[in-house]
Amino acid sequence: MSHGQQLLELGLDPVFTFDNLIVGDSNRLACAAVLGLMDGTSASLILTGGAGCGKTHLLHAAVGRQRRLRGGDGAAFLDPEALARALEGGGEGALTRFLARWTGDVLVAVDNLERLDHESAALQEGLLFLFNHLRENGGRLLIASRLSPTHLEWLRPDLRSRLLWGSVMEIAPPDDVELEAILTKLAADRQVRLSPELIRFLCVRLPRRIPDLSAALERLDRAGLELKRPLTVPLAKEILTL
Repeated sequence: MSHGQQLLELGLDPVFTFDNLIVGDSNRLACAAVLGLMDGTSASLILTGGAGCGKTHLLHAAVGRQRRLRGGDGAAFLDPEALARALEGGGEGALTRFLARWTGDVLVAVDNLERLDHESAALQEGLLFLFNHLRENGGRLLIASRLSPTHLEWLRPDLRSRLLWGSVMEIAPPDDVELEAILTKLAADRQVRLSPELIRFLCVRLPRRIPDLSAALERLDRAGLELKRPLTVPLAKEILTL
């Protein structure tokens, strides 16, 4: 991979792997669809769902696995801002150089599709050509968006049509059992001891988003170490103002 290509891509979170993914009823089908995409059963897949439901985790996991299997050139992780940098300067030459980076058995993941808008004509054109290029060269496109392309009214019709050729899988918010399992896993990864009572309390009182759980756990861990106190429900109420 060239130095220029590295600058285009976003870094991967080492925590966001398939091994660290809690699979439950909310994301089981989406996870299977991502693995199916990687096995070559389809050319494109779109994951939809609200913020914090795990879409980005699956994109990172897929790109990381593909890189381990195929090397650094085997996958790329982008978002609209990174796509804009790749196409900076505009024109056919910029687009040609961008597309030439990925040929063959390549996975390109694009996060936050909803951050495109009706004014980003060059980005929409770039994404359209990327879709066609990957499809023609044996590559695959994995996209995450809060909304399905069907509901993104500003998408150009030909791009919307192409994106909908593949599957659109919705990830639902985790249920209570999944949420407690996720928090338990987050705590274990940080080597933080949480009682079942505290886990239930946090899952009930905090927003049902994985990033919020992770941020709250980090604050509690830091406070517990500084105060030299065990993590309890009263301490969580005090630290997190719940």
